[in-house]
Amino acid sequence: MTGAPPKDSAPTMVLLNGDDEFAIAQYLAKTQAGLGDASLVEMNLAKFDGRTYNLDDLLSVAGAMPFLARRRLVILEHPTARISSKEEQERFIAQLNKIPESTLLILVEYKILTDRKAREKNKLHWLEEWAFSLGERVWIKRFELPKGGAMPGWIQAKAKDYGGQFTRGAASELAGLVGDEPRLADQEIQKLLTYVNYRRPVELEDVHHLTADMREGDIFTLVDAIGNRNVKAAMAMLERLLEEDEPIAIFAMIVRQFRLLLQAREILDRGGSAVDMAREVIDSNGKKVHPYVARKVIEQAPRFSLPVLEEIYRRLLDIDEGMKTSQVPGNLALETLVVGLGNIDPVHPNPQVVW
Repeated sequence: MTGAPPKDSAPTMVLLNGDDEFAIAQYLAKTQAGLGDASLVEMNLAKFDGRTYNLDDLLSVAGAMPFLARRRLVILEHPTARISSKEEQERFIAQLNKIPESTLLILVEYKILTDRKAREKNKLHWLEEWAFSLGERVWIKRFELPKGGAMPGWIQAKAKDYGGQFTRGAASELAGLVGDEPRLADQEIQKLLTYVNYRRPVELEDVHHLTADMREGDIFTLVDAIGNRNVKAAMAMLERLLEEDEPIAIFAMIVRQFRLLLQAREILDRGGSAVDMAREVIDSNGKKVHPYVARKVIEQAPRFSLPVLEEIYRRLLDIDEGMKTSQVPGNLALETLVVGLGNIDPVHPNPQVVW
């Protein structure tokens, strides 16, 4: 069963899974807000990461009675990360089956537990199979990133949720600029709806004016400064970006940019031309990027060697993993990242750089 837990007949557990981390974060925030007074919810909230948390201790935390509140909320991310045997699965499920109704346990896997082919064959992931077996006691919800040509429709639906509208052309253009980053898309949607004051649909020209010319220009300027090892200029552009966007959204933009640069550099190193790069550089959905983005990527790719781009991308993935569980403020994490990138020689990797 899928959907948000009803207030009067809430389940004991909710299983969230999927690759749309932004939608999952929104769901968690909405669920937490729906439990009542924020200060009381905070006092009865516990968050754990299955990659580091001892799952054998789960019941001792989830079994505690709530304090001055109707329910206790426990969020366990990556619950299956360290479960590799049938015996471990059974031991974990035995704990889950003992969770009292006074606790709402939310299990979060940032991946699809059962892919489409397996689902068609009725071969469910063991955790999802367990959840279905408990019926109303467990709610299941999947959050999948919009794939292929689905992003424009997602943008239009999100705009409608906010009380505004996007023309199909504007939605397609924005989709081409943000790629498969719903968090970035959501922030641009709100910015553009505010720009038109919710009085008319967002048009193609609006996207060109606010998103293509300003936002992309800023991120390319940031990467230019990094390529020039100009930390001062990179930090200045970072501060400008932080005035308008959340740190996690800016980080996603940086990751996306270096992913595109890595593709372009690989094409260049095999003897490909600028025409080849414009034709072959794609986002993670397999779609060609916006012409403006392709042109800038082509200009920047020759300034970084392939080994350096590979090292940067590995570091970015490590930082991405750390940011999801770290207590370090987002602004500080980004500043440390930009300084580290700015200190890397764009041609020769330096393993001594401290991040």
